[in-house]
Amino acid sequence: MTMPMHSDPQADLLQAFLHTEYRVLPRTEAVVVVIGNRHPRLDEIIEQRNWAILTGFNPGGRIDDPDANDRRQQQLLATIADAGLDFLPACNSDPAGHWPDEPSLLVIGAEPDWLKTLARRLGQLALVAGQSGDIAELWLLDGEWPDSLPPYVRRMHR
Repeated sequence: MTMPMHSDPQADLLQAFLHTEYRVLPRTEAVVVVIGNRHPRLDEIIEQRNWAILTGFNPGGRIDDPDANDRRQQQLLATIADAGLDFLPACNSDPAGHWPDEPSLLVIGAEPDWLKTLARRLGQLALVAGQSGDIAELWLLDGEWPDSLPPYVRRMHR
C-alpha cells in the first residue's frame, strides 16, 4: 500500500487503498483486481458469485508485528473455514514497493454484513468487494474519510 505524503492522513490512506494491487492467486494465472474496474476472468473463476478481499495484516493501516499479523491471518482463515465459505489466496501489493506485501484472502459468497463484521474484528479500515459483472468497490469501514469519494468507494455504516 503506497502511502503518499499529504496533510490529511485519511486522504493518504484512501489513496493508498485505491492504488494497491489486489492479486488473487488461483491455481492458474494471477488476477489483479483494480478498484473501479470489472473483472470478467475473476467472475468466471469463482462461478459468478460475490466476493471480497480481506486480510488480517496491519490493522488500522499501520505496520504491525509479524507474529500479530500471522495470528490475525490464522484467525481469518479459521473463521472462513468455520463458516464453510470458499476462498482463494490473494496478496495486497504496493506497486511502488513502499509498503510490504500483505497476504490476504478472496472470500467467495459471504453476506456483506458478515464481511464487514469480520473485517472490523480484524481491525481493518476497509475491504475490497465485488459482485459478478460489476466493478470492484472499496468499502470504507470506520474512520473519518474525505467528504468527496469516487463512485466506486462506499462508506459502510454499522
